[in-house]
Amino acid sequence: MKKPIITIIILLVYIGTVISQETKEKVDSSVYAEEDQYEDDPYFWSYTKEIGINFTPLVSKLVPFNLGQNDSGLIGLRWKKYYSSRAFRINFGANVTSEEIDNGNPFIYLAFGVEKRYPITKDKKLAYTSAWDLAFSVEGEDGDGFFGIAKGYGFEYHITKRIFLSTEAQMNLGISSNNVIKVQFQLPTAVFVNVRLY
Repeated sequence: MKKPIITIIILLVYIGTVISQETKEKVDSSVYAEEDQYEDDPYFWSYTKEIGINFTPLVSKLVPFNLGQNDSGLIGLRWKKYYSSRAFRINFGANVTSEEIDNGNPFIYLAFGVEKRYPITKDKKLAYTSAWDLAFSVEGEDGDGFFGIAKGYGFEYHITKRIFLSTEAQMNLGISSNNVIKVQFQLPTAVFVNVRLY
């Protein structure tokens, strides 16, 4: 009595494994087939999500001729959700450890905005981005804050369809915490490694 039950269980497990393997292969092949359709489409990234991490501190340690102090910018994490040709994006950065507070160097940065990507080369490996953000930041021990708009100008290099590098310069216009109009141009000091999620 036990032998037929064990045989049936083993058979069901085997069939389930085969079916799940075939389903996975079909899904994988359909994703790549869908990607191949985008070859001639300048907006092949439409309706995708992207997440980027600021890799500047790591890159600065790996580059042997970099002897100076590197400013990695205020943004640590970038998230985008593309629609047809434009993306909604969120930029976030923070350093609020007790040590940084004691040293007088804490900061928080948060921005919400829209972005558009323009392919530069025919193979779409190199692209230019233009963005508008509503930004808020607090820096330093005295809480020197900023609230205003930021215009971003960026470049991206697409290593694959899913992984790409990016950097961005920004022109900021806003009001500081002591009601002074602040205009600031930030050079593209940060290098982001981005992953496209489907």
